[in-house]
Amino acid sequence: MNRPLSASPRFDSNRAWLEASGAVNANRDALIALAGVFIALPAFALTVLLPQPEPQPGADMDAAMELAAVYFRENWLALVALGLLSTLGTMAMLTLFGHASRPTVGEAIRKGLAATPIAILAQMIVGFVMTGLVLAPLSLFSFAGSKALAMLGLTAGLVIAAWFWTRTSLTTPIIAAETRRNPLAAVQRSFALTRGNAGRLVLFLFLLVLAFVIAGQVLQWSVTLLVQLVAGPDAGTITGALISSMVQAAMAVYLAAAMTSSYRQLDGASQPGPFG
Repeated sequence: MNRPLSASPRFDSNRAWLEASGAVNANRDALIALAGVFIALPAFALTVLLPQPEPQPGADMDAAMELAAVYFRENWLALVALGLLSTLGTMAMLTLFGHASRPTVGEAIRKGLAATPIAILAQMIVGFVMTGLVLAPLSLFSFAGSKALAMLGLTAGLVIAAWFWTRTSLTTPIIAAETRRNPLAAVQRSFALTRGNAGRLVLFLFLLVLAFVIAGQVLQWSVTLLVQLVAGPDAGTITGALISSMVQAAMAVYLAAAMTSSYRQLDGASQPGPFG
């Protein structure tokens, strides 16, 4: 599905949100099944069965990083499995939102499974480039031997990497909706669609994630504290893990819908209104 490159329309975040929330409401039952099985349940199981250890009070950054590295070495298989399930669930939701054929849950899972390897390859390409964009200015500024300049280089690299991520953020909805089998072509297509709209798009996605993070933290903290007071610390821990996994699932659903609505809008081939 190749179209001639042209200037993308101006991105309207209000329209994107209205379309995304309308799509979520229209597909609520299917999304509960997909997000519950592929995101919420695995995340809850990992948190309860393989909890990540907390650094000791007063531990420095090196000690915290070493603790995280040990945790990953000991549990890498479970973490990779969780990542694969999450990617599959996300691609199934993007397929549910993005396909004009209005697939069933089973069809969305099958199509999402077929698209998952392509999405992983595309994410690896994006991740490799982003790593280079961070390391290049960091290494360049570090040659001067100044910590201040090294921090400046790191900051510059992170800003450039964030810009690159924004330009490639529509890669997965493109893979799902256009059934592309070339990950590099999907990345290039995302670059074309986001031309001139990177700032508005990143602000929209950032505010969406921030809203879920803040609301999730407040909800998890308040409910966990209440359960701990009533039923004890173990019940509070399990409740906190359950709420955290549910918030992750809800955020994944709305992000998938938001990214699909953004893709449809910048693609210029869709009309305003709910989709999915």
